[in-house]
Amino acid sequence: MGVFLRLLFLAAFAWVGFILYTDAQAQAHLANPDTSRVVILFGGTVVDGVAIALVLTTMVVPALGEQIGSYFFNPSVEIEHDPHADAIAKLAQGDPEGAIDDYQNILEKDPSDTLALSEIARICCRDLGDTPRAASVIERALETDWPHEQSSFLANRLVDVYLLQADRMRARHVLIQIAEAMDGTKYAANALHRLHEIDRTIETEGHAPRILDGHQEAPAPDSEAAQPEEAVPAAEESEPPGLL
Repeated sequence: MGVFLRLLFLAAFAWVGFILYTDAQAQAHLANPDTSRVVILFGGTVVDGVAIALVLTTMVVPALGEQIGSYFFNPSVEIEHDPHADAIAKLAQGDPEGAIDDYQNILEKDPSDTLALSEIARICCRDLGDTPRAASVIERALETDWPHEQSSFLANRLVDVYLLQADRMRARHVLIQIAEAMDGTKYAANALHRLHEIDRTIETEGHAPRILDGHQEAPAPDSEAAQPEEAVPAAEESEPPGLL
């Protein structure tokens, strides 16, 4: 039963109650009122009032509540599914390759989803320890023309990967490209800032501690006592500040 019909039903009960009460009042004010009729009319009014209360609480109020609720939130409308949710769930379950597959499927449907590309690179570096694969993913993506914001985002992600590989020269090259291609923009300013940070670590290496991502490296030994250092695998490099 619709809300309108329920309200109409309630109005009918209210009208009957009004008629009974009015008739009872009129009978009570007569010179010789019919006592039994007055009692019956007032009794009918009470019964009608109870019926109105029942209709109001069991039929009208719930229907009105349902209408008001559906105005703000309609449960029959399907909630939009986050396309990244399945990949996030697989990663949480310890299935990084499955998460990458899901992100690849997302990219097939929406090649402009830079967040999916970023997450693939993140998984390759952090969960699989495969920085070459991460670099390859971003390098291929950057072969396509992107708007400044997306291009800068992906390029900075590639810089992060190169820094994880301890390849600061390639990281510098990418940042210089950003600064030149986006000269005068905030993206160029950010690239120059990162470039200066990298240059500072290069200039001070072997002379003073260098701090990357909150981890301070020990200072280099004196030149007289210095011994040839073994190459440090890329996976053991402290993670640089940035997007990764």
